[in-house]
Amino acid sequence: MANSIMDFIEENYKELLAFAVRLNGSLEDGEDVFQAVAAKICQKQNELKDLTVCKTYLMTCIRNATLNFQRAKARQYKADTGFETLKECMPDPKAKEAFAVADWVGSLEQHLMHYEEPLRKAFIAYYVDQTPLEEVAASLGLSKRQTTKKFESMRTYLKRHYKHLFMELCVLLSI
Repeated sequence: MANSIMDFIEENYKELLAFAVRLNGSLEDGEDVFQAVAAKICQKQNELKDLTVCKTYLMTCIRNATLNFQRAKARQYKADTGFETLKECMPDPKAKEAFAVADWVGSLEQHLMHYEEPLRKAFIAYYVDQTPLEEVAASLGLSKRQTTKKFESMRTYLKRHYKHLFMELCVLLSI
């Protein structure tokens, strides 16, 4: 018969481990729980000298440790899946930037409404989309010099009537 709880663990190792495995559903988890219980028992063996029913005490410890282990796994799973769900819900920073640019372009187009649509589109293509001046001029059927003059007129109009848009355009040009 075992003199201490540590002796009892050594003598009944296989049965105690099998019990832990059965409660946890896998060998790995059962071993983890059983090792955690054994480590705690080692630390408290002086307090447990007078224990009369070692088997019942150890099985209760393994059951409680299993419950704590399963709760911790569930919290971790919930945290992991919660983060994944949160990550899926988080807006893409590039999308936010794209929406801001789209809003700004819409505002710019609206404020340049008294210009013809092809000219407005060319202005936005040149300044926002950074389409080369040659392409923009060709799409308008104008020379580069004529296109530059028209764009200068549009910038002057913005500066005179919509200073905030002109300032945003200047920032865009400096990038």
